[in-house]
Amino acid sequence: MSLDADKISKQISEKAAHIAGNAWNEMRQAAIVEFEGLARRIVMLIEGYRNDEITKSMVQGHLANMRYHVIATIAMLTMMTQGAVEKIVNGALTVVRDAINKAVGFALIA
Repeated sequence: MSLDADKISKQISEKAAHIAGNAWNEMRQAAIVEFEGLARRIVMLIEGYRNDEITKSMVQGHLANMRYHVIATIAMLTMMTQGAVEKIVNGALTVVRDAINKAVGFALIA
């Protein structure tokens, strides 16, 4: 039995889509929400500074803290992505294993 690369590729893609589910969209949306929040907080800082409600050093401190918050959020999203990608790769390898084992007629890859 020969292996069909197109068929395996299609199966891998289907498996990846099934495993990933909405993970990609959820991460993308979370990042957008975070950036929108950052923009709003920056505007509030500038308004506070212009209205003499906070000092220049306070603005700089708040901005530094906001930067770290965004970095932490992106890092968290990256870990979510890594977990989803790992599941996708494992699923793809399962498809490959099954195709190879079927082609040779025995469990060559466990």
